[in-house]
Amino acid sequence: MEKVIKNMNFKPLLDRAEFERLDPPKEGTMVNIRVGDEVEVKLLNDNIARVTVARSVVPEPECLFKIFVQMSADVPIEKKYYDELAKPEDYFKNSPICRALVLHISTLIANMTVNSAIGPMITAPAVQA
Repeated sequence: MEKVIKNMNFKPLLDRAEFERLDPPKEGTMVNIRVGDEVEVKLLNDNIARVTVARSVVPEPECLFKIFVQMSADVPIEKKYYDELAKPEDYFKNSPICRALVLHISTLIANMTVNSAIGPMITAPAVQA
């Protein structure tokens, strides 16, 4: 299955970035921050698959901020091997493509939160399933 990706000539593109500022937590409230990722793979043609990674950051209870960042890359593929994949999303979750996209997303989230009440939020540079 290692032959699915033809080469690593891809360019990460920012699709969407949202930061919603919310009220501060009530005094003495414990805040947990939930980070979740979604990976989507869409075949554009016989040579290109679009890999999209979206990360959301949501505090529980809802306070401080909500963040959503989505990036994608058009990846050259070998259609013959791509068609053999049961779930392309599972294959790409562990690929260098997703690692590169999530690394960019993590950096964006850190930059978006640098002046927040909790300081820069460093999220894991790996897909959170």
